[in-house]
Amino acid sequence: MPATGSSPRRRVAKVTTLEKTTIYHEIDFLLPAQRFNINFSYITEKGLPFVREFVLRLIHLAPMSMSQVATFFGFSRKEVQEAIDDLVERGELILSENGRLTLTEKSSGYFTELGEVPRLSLLRDSTACLSFDLATFSCLGKDNSSEKWKAGLSIKVDNENASCSETHVDKHFQRQFHEILQKGFLARSLTQDEKDSPNLYTVNSVNKIKQMPVRLPVQFKVDADGRSVEREDFELLKNSDYLHEQISLELARLARPSNFGEIAKTMLEIGDGETLKLFDSKGSSVSLQFFEDLAKLESNSQKKRTTFIGPIYSSANWELLQKHLAPIIKRRRESKADVGQTPFHWVAPSDPYWGKSSNLQVRVSELLDKSSTKDKRLYSLAIYLPVSGPDDQKTVRQWKWEFEPNTDRVHGMIEGFLGGNVEVLHFEGEFVVVVYHVSLPDSYPISFPIGFISAEKDVVSSVGRLITIYLEGSAGFERANDCGLLSRFGRNE
Repeated sequence: MPATGSSPRRRVAKVTTLEKTTIYHEIDFLLPAQRFNINFSYITEKGLPFVREFVLRLIHLAPMSMSQVATFFGFSRKEVQEAIDDLVERGELILSENGRLTLTEKSSGYFTELGEVPRLSLLRDSTACLSFDLATFSCLGKDNSSEKWKAGLSIKVDNENASCSETHVDKHFQRQFHEILQKGFLARSLTQDEKDSPNLYTVNSVNKIKQMPVRLPVQFKVDADGRSVEREDFELLKNSDYLHEQISLELARLARPSNFGEIAKTMLEIGDGETLKLFDSKGSSVSLQFFEDLAKLESNSQKKRTTFIGPIYSSANWELLQKHLAPIIKRRRESKADVGQTPFHWVAPSDPYWGKSSNLQVRVSELLDKSSTKDKRLYSLAIYLPVSGPDDQKTVRQWKWEFEPNTDRVHGMIEGFLGGNVEVLHFEGEFVVVVYHVSLPDSYPISFPIGFISAEKDVVSSVGRLITIYLEGSAGFERANDCGLLSRFGRNE
């Protein structure tokens, strides 16, 4: 498997399943896939009814007379006559010149070995709507995906794979037929009989229906020493090597130089000496031992602070935020005070990996849903996304696409807040989340999110002031840093 970085096996550790690892980032990769309508013919082998089967098996062992068959099965003369007449009419038995019953060429074909169970082959037609990825042409199943090209990093595939996909799928459907059958992706009629063992006869036609992405969540991990760990293979795909290569190329394209110096200054500006201590003396990697030691200190401290690793919108870190948010919402629902105008700001960083996960929009929707009840608003959520300026239409269009249908709560903001390396969620007067998106390319293939959540009043207040000063400031030529709602961009007002 290729290494996690931009070159093969560069600074990447292998771990066994028993070794402890820590997830430091989660990114969704979007792999092109297509859905096809496949018409095919298959040969099915059916078992025979009891009497028919055992009469043929008996005569397969040796030709015999009708009376011998009757004696063997304990049939009356009428019963054996009916059974034999049926088999003769089917062309499966004939009466030889010496008065013995023998198998015909047709019924002899039901057997491959002496004494085995006879199987009857039937040619049938069927159809299936299946999806295949355009990198390995692994069958992804029969479900009709509604995934969109958003909240993830797109993986490039060979143009020929897309243009000649029907030819490729014809070939791979034949190769994967039994696996596709076993996974239950084909019609039930193919597997209704437990004794039935259908085989593909021919593919009659393959027609492309649509193209869509398949979402592949990837966890980036470090071992106990803080070293980057090899990525895991994809269970959906038959071969992950090509995907790992393409992922490494995309990560190399997005790679940025180290920003540790800038982030260290920001930490000092915020007064956050604790997070700074989690890095080694050279500022080249994170020490998991230091992180665990700090976590123990925080759990026994009176300070309302928790340090975490990874995106705030990951499941584990979102639980930390909920521990602060849930009691606030409960208290505000029960209060008669007018609290609806309380600002809750989410300021995004200028980081190429931020938000490249379906988790982000789930969290945004959750915050919006909880911001009000039927009777009143509990807080006012505003999300600030970096743009180069009010005329940066390309970036604005992308952000609109990503945040649809919630663009009425999303603002454009001139990039550069705290160097563009820091993400902040600030609930005025209640709590603050600060996430540093640290780029350490010699140690990690992508940025390393690390930060804290605090309900300490002085910390909440000081970080809140930094946001206010930036949003109320300008980037020169009297251009305000707060560019306004994305939904209003491009309007001549």
